[in-house]
Amino acid sequence: MTGFTVEEQVISVLAQIYRGEVIAAAATVSADIAARLAKALYAPEIVLMAGGSMAGFDCAPTAKGLNDEWISSATAVRGSDWIETFDLISAGKYAICMGPVQVDRTGSCNISVLGDWERPKVAMIGSRGIPDDLVRLSELTFHVRRHTPRALVERVDFRCGLGFGPDRDRLGLTMGEPRMLVTDLGVFDFDRDGAGMRVRSLHPGVSFGDVVKATGFELLPPRGAVPVTPPPTEEELYWIRERLDPLGVRRLDSPEPPPGLLAELAERERSLWTTPAGGAR
Repeated sequence: MTGFTVEEQVISVLAQIYRGEVIAAAATVSADIAARLAKALYAPEIVLMAGGSMAGFDCAPTAKGLNDEWISSATAVRGSDWIETFDLISAGKYAICMGPVQVDRTGSCNISVLGDWERPKVAMIGSRGIPDDLVRLSELTFHVRRHTPRALVERVDFRCGLGFGPDRDRLGLTMGEPRMLVTDLGVFDFDRDGAGMRVRSLHPGVSFGDVVKATGFELLPPRGAVPVTPPPTEEELYWIRERLDPLGVRRLDSPEPPPGLLAELAERERSLWTTPAGGAR
């Protein structure tokens, strides 16, 4: 088994964040598969939820699909509800990977609006649970599938999550720190004093110059040679391709998904659930 895609590289990296007795929450396809990979290979103690919903608590690492929560919920130890969910967030039991639309140089993130708050160019899903996460969880991880100057900006248009710097210090925030950003180009973190973002590693074939061109602000200069992100192991690639995502749903997180991919995945998934005669299996 040779070669790997950028999505498989990202999944391998994100699988590192899920360790210990935590509930794995994932807002991107890659992070979802990464949580399943972590439970399958490295951290059987982590808790997976059925499709991110309350349909099942502590599920097995089943294969990813477009409508897979009904499969994973059948493996759940028990059900859950939103009251328990917020109780567990309040207790700091969640490990969350978000998919921000914007991240800035301090680690602030935005999933709410693009443009001015009063007259936004694009209205998105709102801040959702991020304000709670800022005061309850120790760390937040970000996954941005395409590293561009529009996604990595000098200052986010609206701060849903607060990065490092004077405002965090003024508010006395000690939780919800931006731990790591993973993109299609590399792995990054943030100076705790708010000085900026730095490169932790670059994916194979990516140069520091590539990242500079794709970032909307000045990066902190690297200290010596920049490490190369370790590639996925053969065992990880087997689990990703054969066990956890045989449909290839991870391709939705490609920097440039092929046209018609969603329809292709839906048809492939439908074919798995119907007999040749058209009846349900």
